[in-house]
Amino acid sequence: MTLTPSDTIVGLQGTLAPADRDHLEQTLLAIWRATMGGDPGPLESDLAACRKWFDPVAQGQRLRRELPGIRALAEHVSDPGDPFTFKVGRGVVLVTPEGRCALELLRGLPRGVPAHFISEADLLPYDRLLAHLYRDWSRHRIASVVSLLAGENKPLQIPAAGVLVALMVNRSTREDRALKRFASGAARDAIDDAFFAAVQSFVKAITPGQKQRMDPRLISGWMLHEVARRLGNQILVVEAAGPNTEGRVWIVEDGEALAIERLVRDLTRGRRVRVTAETMAAAFDALVSSFRAHSVALASFGLTHERPANTQRLRREILDGFDRGDEDE
Repeated sequence: MTLTPSDTIVGLQGTLAPADRDHLEQTLLAIWRATMGGDPGPLESDLAACRKWFDPVAQGQRLRRELPGIRALAEHVSDPGDPFTFKVGRGVVLVTPEGRCALELLRGLPRGVPAHFISEADLLPYDRLLAHLYRDWSRHRIASVVSLLAGENKPLQIPAAGVLVALMVNRSTREDRALKRFASGAARDAIDDAFFAAVQSFVKAITPGQKQRMDPRLISGWMLHEVARRLGNQILVVEAAGPNTEGRVWIVEDGEALAIERLVRDLTRGRRVRVTAETMAAAFDALVSSFRAHSVALASFGLTHERPANTQRLRREILDGFDRGDEDE
């Protein structure tokens, strides 16, 4: 076998004897069956399945949980190595996307010939396929973030929308009126309880009787971080908290109008139950009522910034957005 793997993404180029072809083909086939739990299917479907292991943004926690469950190879199966496989542990290897393409190429070679010469022309379709594959995988994270920021992905969940409204009601729309996020202790509990009681009132008004997934923490809860992911730091600033320092969160100055636009768009589109202007008005009023009922807790930390005149203006601008949405449909 005289191959020059470094000359191609797939890893096959040069002259290949039938015995070597058969050995490599059967080896890759055995490894694929051991690690993927079945025979190969259509090439593009199998490459998509490889993403489970080779996606650049695959979650480390999931990989640590699942990689130990991969079956080790039988002793008689040798590992052909890079670029066809990736070694995970002793006797445990994965077929790479390059290896799956190599297997496809090997299975398509003619039988009964004294030798196979694999040319660049033979490899070009696979190299192009892999190049496009890795390009898409490498851009997936930034494309996902851009889609979130542009509102092209799924809309804000109702509790996260409530967090955004509560921040605007509290006028946490400048750094000097930021809401504090304590890492632990009585201060954290008091602020979180007051803030998320208002958010819960908002949620119940929109989805009465439906159980919503809540995690009422400003420091670690998913709701605030969903708002941050979807609005980005051009609208929302989230400062981390340390053991001896509090974090803060606020909507940037001049960012409120865009925040309202995102809120209205996400609550009026892409949902099984569309939020109407009437429902939004009731939810807004419920949030404000709860917020004021718990304002003493926030005031004790200097965090109550709500002003009735500003709240009325905010309510009017949000509902005007809903009315414009109704006119557009």
